[in-house]
Amino acid sequence: MTCLEILDARFALLHGFRATQDNYVATPLAWAVAGGESATTNLDHFDLDETLLTAAPLLEEAAHAEGGVAMRDVEGAGYILAFAVGPQGMPVAIAEVHCDALPSDGLNDCVHELLGIYAEHIGLLDYAELDTLTRLHNRKTFDENFDRFISMAEAAQQREEEEFETDPDKIPSCWLGVVDIDRFKRINDNFGHLFGDEVLIRVADLLKRNFRTSDRLFRFGGEEFVVMLRFVSKCSAAAVFERFRLAVETHDFPQVGQVTCSVGYVQIDPSLTPAEILSRADEALYYCKANGRNLVKRYEDLLAAGLITAPLAVVSNDELQADIDALFDN
Repeated sequence: MTCLEILDARFALLHGFRATQDNYVATPLAWAVAGGESATTNLDHFDLDETLLTAAPLLEEAAHAEGGVAMRDVEGAGYILAFAVGPQGMPVAIAEVHCDALPSDGLNDCVHELLGIYAEHIGLLDYAELDTLTRLHNRKTFDENFDRFISMAEAAQQREEEEFETDPDKIPSCWLGVVDIDRFKRINDNFGHLFGDEVLIRVADLLKRNFRTSDRLFRFGGEEFVVMLRFVSKCSAAAVFERFRLAVETHDFPQVGQVTCSVGYVQIDPSLTPAEILSRADEALYYCKANGRNLVKRYEDLLAAGLITAPLAVVSNDELQADIDALFDN
């Protein structure tokens, strides 16, 4: 709202910004209209489409501009300005502002400085929520978000069941995947922890590039990662996890060469406790590790094929933290 007032703008949009394997993409995060109306996009309840930055040339120009600002004169509709929020080439967000009149360079500089302060504020929040090595969300953040993620899955399930009643496989669902780098201890032993850390950083980057902004990515310490995949069908979930596995397999890791990973994943069942959901994804992962590694397996498929057995005991939510520790400290 402050930027609107400074520039005397009609409305503004805030876009999230991230790199994928092939492109940069933007996702709507918030909007504000002159006069006081504003809102933050509720990422917990809406499956938001990402836009390739090549399809939004003004945003792309701002992201890479030396001064962090780009402008377009829209004939008969005033001006659109885009401000990069964060470092050149890799901002955390881009502010798109629509004005009737072209603001002065001084006002533009003022807004850019304010957005720079905002970027620093985001950085401080990230310090508490992100793993310091990979810049993915940390375990503490996972613990705080998992219950909400299960509630989101339940709401999605109720909303979509009637529409896709004739084809359940097309129902957009939520999924939890556990990723483990194969033979990571051997990498550390043979090449040293410096190259081991480089592998972790690059795998984390591949995670960011192969999943959407609306998905959630976590590092649990060591070589384990967790993915919360939002609102995709059964076939799409399988394709996305397989695409990531292949991206790791074909990536050239410095000094180390080829690295592979195993992925076990499960559909979020809101009737289960968080510990049960994690346990099922971990069981699928364990099957991958015991059967050749460099695999992606869905818990439900393994269960239906008789390759694993259904759990006998139900774990209470009071035991969640201890179970999470046990699952990822093995």
